[in-house]
Amino acid sequence: MPKHRKACHRGPRSAGLLLWAGSLAFALGTAYVSVNLGVHHGSAETRADGETPGPARPGLARIQVTDPADHKAHGVYVWRPDVPETRALPVLYFLHGVPSDPESVVNYEGLAKRVAAYVAHGGTPFVLAVPDGNGSHHDDTEWANAADGSDRIEDRLLDEVIPAVEGTHRRDAAHRAIGGFSMGGYGSMNLALRHPAVFGTVVSISGYFDVDDPSRMFGGDASVIAANRPDRNLAAARHLKIFLAAAASETNPVVRGEPQRFKGLLDAEGVPAVLDVRPGGHDWDYVRSVLPDAFAFLSRAWAAGT
Repeated sequence: MPKHRKACHRGPRSAGLLLWAGSLAFALGTAYVSVNLGVHHGSAETRADGETPGPARPGLARIQVTDPADHKAHGVYVWRPDVPETRALPVLYFLHGVPSDPESVVNYEGLAKRVAAYVAHGGTPFVLAVPDGNGSHHDDTEWANAADGSDRIEDRLLDEVIPAVEGTHRRDAAHRAIGGFSMGGYGSMNLALRHPAVFGTVVSISGYFDVDDPSRMFGGDASVIAANRPDRNLAAARHLKIFLAAAASETNPVVRGEPQRFKGLLDAEGVPAVLDVRPGGHDWDYVRSVLPDAFAFLSRAWAAGT
C-alpha cells in the first residue's frame, strides 16, 4: 500500500468551545451533578466551561493523563449523559485521524454535540471519550507503540486513558467500544483485534487494514508490522461486533476500497460484520452522515451484550 499522509480535513481551532459547551448544556437541560471519575496520576479534571475542577459531572469535560513514554500531560475530552455512572453505562473511545486532535474532533467537528443530541432524542445513553493520539517523536502514530519505545500511544490508551475515564466503574468488553475515522479507523480496528478482552465492539469509519506507516512507528520491523495488521489478525475478530463504513467517493488512496476488502476477508472467515457504503468523501461531512447508523449499531451491540 502506498505511503501517504492521511489528511483529515479540519478547520481552525475555535475559541467558541466555552460558549458552545454552555449553550449545549442549557439546550439539553443538563443538570450538573457529581459522578465518580478517577483521573490517572492525579491529573485534575477541567470543565469545558472553565468551572473549578472537581468530580466529573454530566456534560463535557477535559481530563488529562500522563504519557508513559514522554511523561507529558495529554488531554482527553469526555462527554457524559445525565444518568447514573455504573459499570453498565457503555463507553465509546473515539480515535481521531491525522493531522487532528481531541479538541478538533469535539469542538470543530461537533462529535460530542452529535452524541448529546442522539441521547437527548431517546438514544442509548453512553459515555464518549476522545483521547489524544499524537506523539512526541512521530507525526503519524497509527495509535500504536513505536518499535523503539519513543512513543507509546497504545499503552497510553489502555493504561492511562481507560482507567481515567472509567474510574472505579471499570467496564467489561461488552460495555466498551472503540471507533475512529481514517487513521483512527485503522487504530480502532487494530487495537480491538489486539485486545479483544478489552473492547467488544468496533466502529471503523474510512479505515484501512494493512499497515501505512509514513512516520516509521514500526521501524520497518517485519514482526512488529505483522502484529499490527488487522487483515492478518482475523481470528480475534470472532469476538467482536464490527461496523465498517466506506465513502463511495473516497479520495484517500490509503483508504479507498479498504473497508470493502476487509469485509470480504471477514466473510471468508465466517465473521459477521456490517458494511455501510454511502455517498461522501474523506471528510467530516461524510463522518457525520454515518454517525446515526453507527450509534444505532452500537446500541444494538450493547443491548445484545447485557
